[in-house]
Amino acid sequence: MVEVLGPLEAATVGALRSVVLDTIDVQRPAVLTVDLRRVPFMDSIGIGTLVAINNKTRDVGGRMEVRSPSPFVHRLLQVTGLTELFGLPDLPIDAPVSGAGAILPL
Repeated sequence: MVEVLGPLEAATVGALRSVVLDTIDVQRPAVLTVDLRRVPFMDSIGIGTLVAINNKTRDVGGRMEVRSPSPFVHRLLQVTGLTELFGLPDLPIDAPVSGAGAILPL
């Protein structure tokens, strides 16, 4: 299992991507679980990293599971159409989403 801590964004994903992709090459996991409960924010680079990890896992005959995304990350994956790919249910339209990206009145 891979537990990600902190935001998945352009400034932070390089090391994660490199280590996880190399590990997939060596270990060839049947199932790779990626726990996102401690990821408060993710940008398009983070999404691309998850897709690359998923694709690499499939290339070696395995599958990737995303577990426990934060509400913000879960909603982002839903809006981008990736919940099904990662085996996540869709959130109800009116589900609260807090954290990064929240709109605050001025």
